[in-house]
Amino acid sequence: MAGYEDKMIRVRDVMSRQVFTVSPTDTAQSVARLMAETGVGAVPVETPGVGTILGIVTDRDIVTSVVAQGLSSSTAVFEFMTVAAESCEEDDSLLLAAQKMHDLRIRRLVVVNGKRHAAGIVALGDISRANPELGGLVLEGINRTAPVDTQLEGMSTC
Repeated sequence: MAGYEDKMIRVRDVMSRQVFTVSPTDTAQSVARLMAETGVGAVPVETPGVGTILGIVTDRDIVTSVVAQGLSSSTAVFEFMTVAAESCEEDDSLLLAAQKMHDLRIRRLVVVNGKRHAAGIVALGDISRANPELGGLVLEGINRTAPVDTQLEGMSTC
């Protein structure tokens, strides 16, 4: 990688700070409308009034779990959300977040603050803009056909 200066880049430096969240009782239609209006493809699901992250809903979840199954647009989020969304912390290194995305074969992580509330989203695109080579390595991990135990260059084991 280009020098190892990327170790110094933190998730907070590249994440999308404008995060929209939904309640587990919101409907598939209201979430889809929010995504369309805001241009986002994923929203964390939080406990109303508490802010604790319960899961995440992606546009793909709506298509594969609601539309493709013939469910009603009034289906509640808790019926099709991904429970226990993968997350990272604002102060994590970009390499750590990239390694997690690579290993789990996912395109985004919910970024949480010290209170475990959603502070943002870090996506593959954010990593690629900060370091195209690192983004490419994450994409290779996401697209692999079988899980492998690969460590991204410059990444130390935790």
